[in-house]
Amino acid sequence: MQAGATGRPVVNPTPPTASCPIGLRVGFVADVAGGQSAVDVEGWRGVGNALQNVPCAHAEWIASRRPSDYRRNLQAAADRRDDLVIAGSFLLSDAVVDAASANPATHFVLVDPIVVPAALPNLEVLAFRQDQAAFLAGALAAMMTRTGVVAGVYGPGGADDRANRLGFEHGAHYVQPGVNVLGAYQPASEGAPYADPTWGAAQATSFLDQRADVIFGAGGSTGGGALQATSRAGRPCIGAGTSDDRVSAACLLTKSVKFIDRGVELAVGTATAGRWSGGVHDLGLAEHAVGLSPLTDPRITPEMRQRLQTISDQLVAGSLTTGF
Repeated sequence: MQAGATGRPVVNPTPPTASCPIGLRVGFVADVAGGQSAVDVEGWRGVGNALQNVPCAHAEWIASRRPSDYRRNLQAAADRRDDLVIAGSFLLSDAVVDAASANPATHFVLVDPIVVPAALPNLEVLAFRQDQAAFLAGALAAMMTRTGVVAGVYGPGGADDRANRLGFEHGAHYVQPGVNVLGAYQPASEGAPYADPTWGAAQATSFLDQRADVIFGAGGSTGGGALQATSRAGRPCIGAGTSDDRVSAACLLTKSVKFIDRGVELAVGTATAGRWSGGVHDLGLAEHAVGLSPLTDPRITPEMRQRLQTISDQLVAGSLTTGF
């Protein structure tokens, strides 16, 4: 299983034979963005990683052309008696709760919801510890600053935004207790949530005028606007997203990352091993499901990389907390 040249995932199922009947069956229901969605593509890659050495396993990518398809597609996978049905993104949150309630004998997985739904025994929710990745981003910002002022530009204040902000601020203060950390959530009056790069750029410019010299841009294209403004000012920045998000900014040192493929791989792997369980599964540094993208920028010294590794080890061990 792999992504095609256009970015649209394709399936290479193993056909059933007398010697190899279908074993584990996985249905992956994508949102309407499909192969253009980094979350869907990463999740599907995680399915492939988990099943590449599993004999006779079968996985199917189920496209959704409109939101009204979500419930229908999830139910169709349950009707086929798929062993595991994966709702590929938060857009399917309501639909997968309904499907899990209606099909208690089927195991469902919801990937990275914005709001964690009520618990169901046959629904596994993959929640990513963005606060841990943001803590490392804040630590790096505090190591890089020359003015003693850093800042973060966030989405409209949802759980993910609060995790990013608290993690970033606590990480910066851990490395440099006296650092001044500025921050702002996107106001409800400013454009579509997570999709107002103009406001993000204006907010970053305001922080730069207040002597911030490292900007953390988190929150979709709103944060992307902050990164572009920081690039124009010639200052370093840190992005946020998934490993497949196309964050392009000259200022970029690194980005805090959710490794969606790793989370889905773990979920499918436990199902394959017969150890699947419902409930919220928090995935963080210990599971290699969050972190910073490769620290290859020459502005990041070997000493900085070593200190970030030490901080990561402390977060995994529990001797250091993120504040979230």
